[in-house]
Amino acid sequence: MRSFSVLGIVISVSAAALDEARLNQRATSCSTAAPNSIAIAQAAFTSAGIIPDVIPSFSPDVTVQADYSGKQVDLGNTFSATETLLQPSISFSAEPDYDPAITNYTIFIVDPDAPGPALPVLKDFLHLIIDNAQPSCITSQSPTTLATYMSLTPLSVGAHRYTILVYRQPPNYLPPAGAPYAPGVRNNFDLNGYVAEAGLIGPVGGNFFREGLDSAVCGVTPNCTQDGSGFPTS
Repeated sequence: MRSFSVLGIVISVSAAALDEARLNQRATSCSTAAPNSIAIAQAAFTSAGIIPDVIPSFSPDVTVQADYSGKQVDLGNTFSATETLLQPSISFSAEPDYDPAITNYTIFIVDPDAPGPALPVLKDFLHLIIDNAQPSCITSQSPTTLATYMSLTPLSVGAHRYTILVYRQPPNYLPPAGAPYAPGVRNNFDLNGYVAEAGLIGPVGGNFFREGLDSAVCGVTPNCTQDGSGFPTS
């Protein structure tokens, strides 16, 4: 009997060692974010007021890349309305201490400045939710789009802070029922309430950019104002 017990222990230890070796191998092939990149993102979010306007805190572990037809989102750089008509490609680095092959994430794009930064009565405006995303090193991933991309519609000349956030999904994750996934009913999205209900962890990473309407375009766009303060609220 003792020999079988010893054999069982050896098998258990060997299996654990094999799992750890596989995790280390995946971690080696999947790059993690450099500490200075993490610090820069955290400082940019703080400086832009995304903390606390969008999220209560930000301690990222991954870097997030987003690309609009070749133009990179870079922590507050500026885009025009014509540059963001189509959904961007979004990717992110591996999170330390989590196996990238079996860890899934949820991605959001929200606008905390809708319809304009002076009076954001429509915040947060939801532009995109993607579930089951994985770090960019996982080439066989199958993300699911929950809320299809809505082209950005700033109703002010004053720039909006369009914010991209990545959260880790918990085990047995299910998205909240009845969330505003349909186009056209995306205003006043409760991001932090959604995150709490779904049990999402993070954000583990994020990025953002700025966009407002050109003055001439705003002049012929219904309800567009200089800073959003003239938007009709009733």
